[in-house]
Amino acid sequence: MRIRVLFLLLLVLLPVSSAVQDLLPAIPPHGARIQLLPVVFCLGVLLVPTVPALFLALAAALVQGLSLLQVQSGQAELGLTLPVVFFLGWGLLLRMAAEALGGARWELHALASGFVTLTMLAGEFLVLCVKRGGFPVDGAVVTKIVVPAIVSLLAAPAAYLLLIPLAPRAGEGHAELPSD
Repeated sequence: MRIRVLFLLLLVLLPVSSAVQDLLPAIPPHGARIQLLPVVFCLGVLLVPTVPALFLALAAALVQGLSLLQVQSGQAELGLTLPVVFFLGWGLLLRMAAEALGGARWELHALASGFVTLTMLAGEFLVLCVKRGGFPVDGAVVTKIVVPAIVSLLAAPAAYLLLIPLAPRAGEGHAELPSD
């Protein structure tokens, strides 16, 4: 039962975290934005079993893809395909890491949050550069990619401590999902 409550809470937290991160002020001096969605995604993927984790990855991809949906000249710049591939890939990788390490650990969650944020923002930047035809890399761009990754890495332990009481104990959660 505990895993179901955690899974539903994480599904609700994905769009809520996306909305909250848009309401938070930018980080000076270059206006980097705080990213909370990768923190919630990483924690969810590490805490729930594989099938719900993949569903959570699809939900995160949908939330992220729709929040970035922008149409230029009749075409979407960042469609939904790349976020789906991105979040499913990271979801599988993080599930394998959690199973190899015997469950979710706060260190793994913090590092994963930082790396997912870094690769997500860098990937979005590269896709937009390819679509728009240019590669304007300067200090402001690097700051807008690296600073949110560091903030995600630092914010992850707080999210971990808030949601870990809902996580199933060893041997408890995985057999509970299919039955009903």
